[in-house]
Amino acid sequence: MAETKNQESEEKLDSILHPQTQAKTFKITVEFGYKSSPDYKKAVELAKKNPTYKENGSGEWIRHSATYTPQEVDDLFELFSLVHEWKSTEIRVNHKRIPYAHQLWLPLMWFYRVK
Repeated sequence: MAETKNQESEEKLDSILHPQTQAKTFKITVEFGYKSSPDYKKAVELAKKNPTYKENGSGEWIRHSATYTPQEVDDLFELFSLVHEWKSTEIRVNHKRIPYAHQLWLPLMWFYRVK
C-alpha cells in the first residue's frame, strides 16, 4: 500500500514538473459517499478490490474512490452501475474533474467492453 502511494506521489510530482500534452494512460476514477441503499455495501466491496482504492472520512461523510484503466473496464462498469444515480457520485478523468465526465467521457470507456 505504501509503495502504491509513493508511486502515485511520484507520478503527480512528475506531471507537475514535466507537464505533457497527452496523458500516458486513460483513467476513470469513481468516487462516491455513503448511501442508505442495499447496493452500498456491494459497491464498497467492489471498490476495495481495486488496488487504487482510497477511503477518506468516516460515517455519513465517508468517501470511497477507485481508479480504473481500460483493462479494468468490466470492473468499472459493475461499480458504476451500482452508484451512477447517487448524488454523491463523482467521475474524474485522469484524476481531474472535467465537464461531462458522466455523460461523455465515461461512455467512451464502454467501447473497451466490446470484444
